Amino acid sequence: MDLEKYRRIARALAQSQQMNAALEERVRQKQSELERNFEAIQRLMREAAVAEERQRIMTDMHDGIGAHLIAALSLAEGGESSMDDIATVLHECIDDLRLAIDSLEPTENELLPALGNFRYRVEKRLRAVGVELEWRVSDLPALPCLSPHNLLQILRILQEAFANVLKHAQATRIRLETGLVREPRQVLIRVSDNGKGFPTSAAKGRGLGNMARRAGSIGGELRVLSSLDGTVVELLLPTG
Repeated sequence: MDLEKYRRIARALAQSQQMNAALEERVRQKQSELERNFEAIQRLMREAAVAEERQRIMTDMHDGIGAHLIAALSLAEGGESSMDDIATVLHECIDDLRLAIDSLEPTENELLPALGNFRYRVEKRLRAVGVELEWRVSDLPALPCLSPHNLLQILRILQEAFANVLKHAQATRIRLETGLVREPRQVLIRVSDNGKGFPTSAAKGRGLGNMARRAGSIGGELRVLSSLDGTVVELLLPTG
């Protein structure tokens, strides 16, 4: 093989290497561009999710706190309600605001810190009216569904359950306990009392329908059993 042929082969190899290097560089550039675009899309999706969650919280606050404030204003302007009645509604408004604030705390999908805050909120009030709180909370798995909006629904269900006991049950003890249900795999939150119970016909007046709707809106289920020995409210939450 003559020298010129070797040179042609060498030049062809060199050109091929240059083309491969150029192609690899273009691939790297495109890959970097795709990664940047993907990160931008992910960022926009996170921002959209945060904005949507904020809007939900604002709507919840409007429906909860706004309703309490309107009720308090109506009582004050009516002139026929006592200061105690107005104070009760305002206390409910403050409680709802605290729940909304608690629901915005970072949870890492863990329910126990939120339950701990809830205990801190209610225990002093229970003690003031002579009601004992039994707290039987165990470790729970992380809940992927535990967004601020969903957490607020859970806290409001618990708030309503406790309020019903204080208003209607004439109980001396409230117990809150947690656990796991195997089939299907769910987290269980149970609130029970030793009060006088209530007939099925009184359920509407205790807001149980609204509590059940809140549970359903986050993929959960509400169960209520009442007898002469007291009332049991169970909230079941999906773990997946």
